[in-house]
Amino acid sequence: MDATIQPILEKVLAGERLDFDDGLTLFKSHDLLSIGAAADTIRQQKHPEGYITYIVDRNINYTNWCYVDCDFCAFY
Repeated sequence: MDATIQPILEKVLAGERLDFDDGLTLFKSHDLLSIGAAADTIRQQKHPEGYITYIVDRNINYTNWCYVDCDFCAFY
């Protein structure tokens, strides 16, 4: 694992929010396997039944934070 992203992924797995610099570091990282594995771990925590869906969404999300939690865009 890339040593620069390890503390960020630990932060994510602990349920903490990322800041701008964390996101930028992940964006610049080439360690997609570790980032993907962390994302899959979070997905399994949120949806343990193993049922995975996706949506072709053409509305533009201006942020990666949603406070509405509706069923419109399947953001979560």
